[in-house]
Amino acid sequence: MRLYRWFIIILAGSILGSNAFAQTQKTYTINELIVIALESSPQVLAARDQSKAIKGQLSTARAIPNPEFEVGTGQQRSVSGSLTVGNVSSWSVTQPLDMPYNRYPRVNAAEANLRSAEATRVAFEIETIAKVQQRFYELMRREAEAKASEEDLSLTKQIRERMQLRYDVGETARFELIRAQTEFLNAQITAESGKLRIEQARSQLRQVVGHMLPANYAVVSEQPQVEKLPPLNILLSEIQAQSPELQKAKADVEASESRLSFEKNSRLPRLAIKASQYNDPNFTDRLYGLQISIPIWDFKVGQVAEAEANASKAKNQLNAQSQSLDQQLETAYKLYQMASYQVKVLDQEVVQLAASAQRIAEVSYRYGERGMLEYLDAQRTFRAARNDLIKARFDLASVFTEIQRLRASPEWLAKIEGGKQ
Repeated sequence: MRLYRWFIIILAGSILGSNAFAQTQKTYTINELIVIALESSPQVLAARDQSKAIKGQLSTARAIPNPEFEVGTGQQRSVSGSLTVGNVSSWSVTQPLDMPYNRYPRVNAAEANLRSAEATRVAFEIETIAKVQQRFYELMRREAEAKASEEDLSLTKQIRERMQLRYDVGETARFELIRAQTEFLNAQITAESGKLRIEQARSQLRQVVGHMLPANYAVVSEQPQVEKLPPLNILLSEIQAQSPELQKAKADVEASESRLSFEKNSRLPRLAIKASQYNDPNFTDRLYGLQISIPIWDFKVGQVAEAEANASKAKNQLNAQSQSLDQQLETAYKLYQMASYQVKVLDQEVVQLAASAQRIAEVSYRYGERGMLEYLDAQRTFRAARNDLIKARFDLASVFTEIQRLRASPEWLAKIEGGKQ
């Protein structure tokens, strides 16, 4: 009796604990997961900090040079008696002139660096959105496969039990019973594997989103939304216009060219206005002049050569980046067309034909017109076609997400700007 009471207490505690666990489990939509990832991704945060640092460099580049002050004081002593003894003082101020041929290239280079940093930040954020969406749809795929495998397990279990009854009454051979048992065991293995794949997909999604996402999280199931894409030539033009990776490369070219101009102009004389005054008991001297720094010994040969090489390197990297993005988009677009065709054929033809064949085989089996092996083959064909359709749908979603990442989808850019506000 005492053991029975302890069993009831333990059972009640486990039920209450599971209820409490279910209550603390929070459910997230895909947009909420994206927001969490953008706020916790180390790469995104580092890119934002880099952008702030570049803004400080731009402020420094725009600053006007500070003047230089010099003040002196002392005493004047007469040796021969011809000078009046007293205090002397002097002061001077020098204001360096920020010449336009130096200021404009320096400021332009800083502005281009800021655009490059902003483009880098946007590229990291777009890549984060793409990773979250792909991992989210991977989880949806594993859940869909697990649900289908559970249905297969239930069906094969019913067939095995039916075959067991027929074998017990002598209506079927042992071979068919073994075949039904094998199908049930295979379905059981697939169902258990599906559960493990779900946990693996959940772990990968949490790894991408960040550890701000609790371990016992849940997601709102959402089927992938795949829109019809414009022609390839329009997509290529969109990449050239709005890809953050290309914008960064173009900004790097502008910055390198501005630095080259700055180094070349640094060989020109630097000017400063200078005013000074000297006071002693007998007279006062005031001087005004122009101070010129002429590069006689250091003609900036090494700096100019380095800037020229960096400018050429930036242009080559821009061309390479443009070609690489075009090739990636062309490859992804072909995969998109193939996956779209595969989904269409599987959904409208293959799966429907396999389902019809399964129903016909089931009816024929019930009326004794077909054997168990034919019925199991028809089921296996239907399950394979259905699983192929599930895989094709989510493969299409993955390719579509990759294209959206390459073209810097305006919807994603709107999400980023909305998150900043």
